[in-house]
Amino acid sequence: MKKIKDKIINFFKENYKGIIVLVFIYLLFTFRLNISIYSPGGLINLDRRIESNDKIYKSKGSINMTYVSLVKGTIPTYILAKIIPTWDIVKNESITYDNNGDIEETINIDQYYLQESISNAYMVAYNAANVKYKIKSSSNYITYIYDGAKTDLKVFDKIVKYDNIVFSTFSEMQKYITSKNVGEKVNFVVLRNDKEINCYAELIDINGESKVGVSAAVVNEYDSKVNVSVKSNNNESGSSGGFMMALAIYNAITKENITKGRVVAGTGTIDDVGNVGEIGGVTYKLAGAVRKHADIFLVPIDNYEEAYNYKKKHNFDIELVSISNFNEAIYYLNQEG
Repeated sequence: MKKIKDKIINFFKENYKGIIVLVFIYLLFTFRLNISIYSPGGLINLDRRIESNDKIYKSKGSINMTYVSLVKGTIPTYILAKIIPTWDIVKNESITYDNNGDIEETINIDQYYLQESISNAYMVAYNAANVKYKIKSSSNYITYIYDGAKTDLKVFDKIVKYDNIVFSTFSEMQKYITSKNVGEKVNFVVLRNDKEINCYAELIDINGESKVGVSAAVVNEYDSKVNVSVKSNNNESGSSGGFMMALAIYNAITKENITKGRVVAGTGTIDDVGNVGEIGGVTYKLAGAVRKHADIFLVPIDNYEEAYNYKKKHNFDIELVSISNFNEAIYYLNQEG
């Protein structure tokens, strides 16, 4: 043991400079700063993400989801962001839920919102295409606890029961809760870390209604005569692709060719009735669409002014269209081209 110890000591004495350099380089590239870096992303061709055992319709053009590149804040990426004009430095508190700076938790929450957006995209596309379907199952995941909520529910809990009623749909649970009085307690059984846990919530007043004081992502599974699925990658998260996913599903299950040979790009959330919602990072997504030579960029109406000013500032050659709901987008794409 003494010989081994002496060899180790001698090794460090002879190589300590190189070891210090290696440790410094390791820390340089791995030490996390309390920032992240935003940069323009690109396009994801959603037509290639649609899978089906049944016949689906192909277009000469394409439906594309846009994305923002988010890079972890380290010393090297910080220096690059100071040099590259299209890279922006943002504090982690400004892009995390509850301003807590926890990027990993935010990504995990956004993965649930991604699944919810895909679920909504199916429903909206099916309804627009007059495809019959049934909700086979519905899951409800807690994604946010409001200040003032009187509950021991936690983020990521999956609701199994409420007051011994087996959870079936979010609307049914919502109807039950709003029928009760502020101050009453509702008992929950939730799935947490693969274990069933008993929880409670004392109902509070929010805008004149009895509420638990949480937000949730609702994910449905469907039975339909049209058998399609949308793939997503493990590194993807967030709800901002829901609108374009709905367009891609619709384009695949109907004879309509809404692309008319064009590269159609865009962004926006989608709810279960087809309203297109505001997103963050619209300028990065617009820049990425231009870089990938998209013909049209569909943007939520609440993001339109910011996108228009950015397009004008950089003299982008792309058709910019404000959209407030899904049917409006279908009508516009069918009229143009």
